[in-house]
Amino acid sequence: MKKQALIIINLSIAALFTFNIIFACYAEEYPALQVSLDETIKRALATNEELKIKDSEVTKSRGAYREVRSGALPHISAQATWTNNMDFPAKAASKYFDYTLDNGVSASQVIWSFGKVMYAVNSAKKAVEASSFNREASRQDVIYAAKLSYYSNLLAKNTLSITEKSYANVLENKRLLGQRTYGGRSPKYEIIRMNAEAASRVPIVNEARTQFDAATETLKRIIDVDPDRKIELTGNFQEKYDAFNYETLVAAMYEYEPSLHSLSKIIESAQAKVKSKYASFFPTVSAFASWNYRGESNENHFLESDELDNYSLGGIKVNIPIWEGGEKEAQLIQAKADKEIAILRKKQLGRNLLLELKKAYLEYEQYKENLKANIEAVNLAEESFKQTQEMFASGQVTLTDLNDVELLLTNQRLNKEMTLFNINITLAKIEKLIAGQYDEQKIDKKS
Repeated sequence: MKKQALIIINLSIAALFTFNIIFACYAEEYPALQVSLDETIKRALATNEELKIKDSEVTKSRGAYREVRSGALPHISAQATWTNNMDFPAKAASKYFDYTLDNGVSASQVIWSFGKVMYAVNSAKKAVEASSFNREASRQDVIYAAKLSYYSNLLAKNTLSITEKSYANVLENKRLLGQRTYGGRSPKYEIIRMNAEAASRVPIVNEARTQFDAATETLKRIIDVDPDRKIELTGNFQEKYDAFNYETLVAAMYEYEPSLHSLSKIIESAQAKVKSKYASFFPTVSAFASWNYRGESNENHFLESDELDNYSLGGIKVNIPIWEGGEKEAQLIQAKADKEIAILRKKQLGRNLLLELKKAYLEYEQYKENLKANIEAVNLAEESFKQTQEMFASGQVTLTDLNDVELLLTNQRLNKEMTLFNINITLAKIEKLIAGQYDEQKIDKKS
């Protein structure tokens, strides 16, 4: 039995050694990915599927514009027809030949349509611009989501660090209590309570670690990193933040916010479409021309040049709509409705965005003030904890006092991290609403 146990132990040690070598090689081949906020945004923009869909929609709208624009350009076509009249009655012999060849080129060009084509082209062009702004709005959404994930991961990381420090403080308090016990100054109930205090911190640390792991997995998904790849955040929350002028922010929002610009272009596109539908009630004047090289023969051979002749023609065509079953009226009603919908949506969006900006600005200012108080509270709590530890070691304060001060320090650190998180989230929201633009002097000159 001893020999078998010794063999099992040796095999286990060998397997463990082999695993460590493989893990070390893997870690060396795939080192932890250093991720900053800028890197997070860059990777999110490069891998986001929704943004790629918006790119395709922009391409599609450009294709639609070219399709509509083709109506204002010349249309040229060529054709060739070889006909073998295999059977026809004798009474039609003077009209038909056994073989017919017809080659030709024809062209047409709209000359005047009372703006129907021009406004349709303009409408399609504005639709392309609206699609481009819509794509930019999606880009700002991706940037905001990337920032939110990065800051959430950073908060979880710092929360884990704080809870681990809290657990380390409790262990240090336990060590101090042990020193007092050896001196005969601590009753048994204090030892039990200290052990309970230390045990109660373990689930808190584990929960913080789970939250950090979950936030890390979310960040990996956003930046499209292999789930098995380890990542490390390189940045941290700053503790100083710029002051904003609300009126300048409002001006920046109306100047740069892409969703508002997209709806503005949609309104312009709808207006042009309405004009095009009005113009469709008027005549369309176009020019046409054609050239043909054709001939006929009863001989069973390919027509020769002496049997072919040139034919050419040209002219002006006027197409006057009289009655089409109400089709144009229905199209005009739809175009007017689209325009009204776009106007209302822009008005609605403008009010909603202004409300979001106001709330974000007020929260940003509040969190900045909270941060000042949090920093002072953390500094005072740290000083108080150090003094209380010294006093506890000398028997001047009770275990309850020490635990209360340590818990106060931990809570103040957590409060500070949450305030920093909230500041950065509201800042990211403000930057999203103004499309990352803030130039007070430039905007003031425009406003």
